[in-house]
Amino acid sequence: MPEIAITLIGLDARDRWEAAARDGLPTHSWHYAAALAAAGPAPQLAELRAGDTRLLVPFIERNWQGHRDIATPTGFAAALLLPHDAAGTDLLAAWRDHARGRGWVSGYLQLSPRNPSLVAPPGDRVAAHNIWYEFDLARWDVRHDVRKKVRWSLRNGDRAGARLVTGGAALADAFLRLYPAAMARLGAEIFPPETLAVWLDDPATRLFGAELDGQITAVELCRLRGPHAELHLAGSAPDGRGLHGWLIWKMAEWFAARGVRWFNIGGYGQEGDGLHQMKRRLGGTERPQRSLRQIYDPAAYDALCTAAGADPRALYFPAYRAP
Repeated sequence: MPEIAITLIGLDARDRWEAAARDGLPTHSWHYAAALAAAGPAPQLAELRAGDTRLLVPFIERNWQGHRDIATPTGFAAALLLPHDAAGTDLLAAWRDHARGRGWVSGYLQLSPRNPSLVAPPGDRVAAHNIWYEFDLARWDVRHDVRKKVRWSLRNGDRAGARLVTGGAALADAFLRLYPAAMARLGAEIFPPETLAVWLDDPATRLFGAELDGQITAVELCRLRGPHAELHLAGSAPDGRGLHGWLIWKMAEWFAARGVRWFNIGGYGQEGDGLHQMKRRLGGTERPQRSLRQIYDPAAYDALCTAAGADPRALYFPAYRAP
């Protein structure tokens, strides 16, 4: 195995960040991380290199009762191995050794679905806890990959006279109005206006809307990078809630016509909920959402679990942060 070099890059080194993330996914971009810094700890990017193999690890550093741990940022941000079929176990082990030297207690690293065969080093654990749905736009076709009954439902938007909107100030205004309202109804996390402003100012961000009778009633925010598109945020008025499936179909066709290959539409809140059922019916490929759980300081980890009254072996990780 070639010697492994580890480089940590902060948001103040934008050019270095973008150079390291040049072959990454939309959530590896500097813009994505810079926007998140308005909502919490500033993300960093670690690049591990061994010969022609690289591992990108976006992460945030967190405080907990006088100790520090790390996690990948929210959303699709994930550790990515390049090339995708390389053997990355040694790089993950090197990252664990580096983390111990930094004095961190534990690390929760989401793994990219582009690396389905990535294996944890001995002593670490990989767990799957959700599903992401992804379209291969070189092959996906609503006429062949979606059942007839579902196709009929998707075309409710056409029958209602919905129109796809792909840009303009009115669409941005509708997003800033509909997204927070929808998240508030669901009791979900809402990103602050400062974060949304950075994303909306990013050329890699693309907004899509469904317009009914001159009003935009549903919106989706996506990010693009190379052959990849990711659906990040959505919102709708009451009369637009049934249009998200229609919107995803129209977005997939829009991306395919412009050479995008992979469209990740994300997962769901609870298994079997409405979002899960809608996405499952669209005929995308199921990608297990996997995470690597590493304990760097076992004694500190056990002590924090004891103080929190948590079982160190619990499925939730790190157990001392369990709600």
